[in-house]
Amino acid sequence: MGLAGTVVWITGASSGIGEEVARELARRGARVCVTARRADALEALAASQPGISAHPGDITDADSMHAVVDAITAEHGRIDIALLNAGTYRPVLPDEFTAELFRPHVEVNVMGTVNCIEAVLPGMRGRGAGRIAVVASVTGFAALPMASAYGATKAFLISMADSLRADLAGERSGVRVTVVAPGFVTTSLTEQNDFEMPFVIEVDEAARIIADGLEAGDDEIAFPRRMAFAMKLIGRWLPGPLRRAYVARIAAKRHRDRRRRAG
Repeated sequence: MGLAGTVVWITGASSGIGEEVARELARRGARVCVTARRADALEALAASQPGISAHPGDITDADSMHAVVDAITAEHGRIDIALLNAGTYRPVLPDEFTAELFRPHVEVNVMGTVNCIEAVLPGMRGRGAGRIAVVASVTGFAALPMASAYGATKAFLISMADSLRADLAGERSGVRVTVVAPGFVTTSLTEQNDFEMPFVIEVDEAARIIADGLEAGDDEIAFPRRMAFAMKLIGRWLPGPLRRAYVARIAAKRHRDRRRRAG
């Protein structure tokens, strides 16, 4: 579908992929409503480009997300696309394996996304139209070292989105579900990584790919293609013993590199 004139709600839009996708969709004629906790960053984004409006809120607060959706609907009459992009990431090593590291991943990546779907889904079902685009990750296709918290939450999102898609199609609701699965994109989150990131791309390229996929109505937007293919090969088609051995080799190399830098 064409994006011109559509009403798009983007969470996690104060920086990174969310901010750049907001700019790209506005350039394509969408009316973009952006949400994040940092109101000042959202206001600066809205002031920098026509077609973007700021709707601050914390996705971990379900009532806040209902209020944001109500405000957007009151202003624009509907939400055509909800791009649920907000998320958090911290690498986890065995000596840092604590519940406190896992908790924000679950609260933001999982429950934050669920809060947003809870808020936006009834209106879409009532109209019999709309698209929910859940930003997961290629790490949801296969486990990677140092991603035991992040990858687990992204695998949850992929499974949830696939199940929700089936249920909405089964009831002929007219509501579509898209899984967005980026690989490594240069953002403040990936700046934490102290290892070589394969197939890494810049955030503006990621934004164009996501916008193209939404415009085409794709059920899955996984990129870069070589990274997505490799992760699906590892996670879905490689026999278990080979998969575990391959991922263990990646982990061993990363730990050797860390020790070398520390020494």
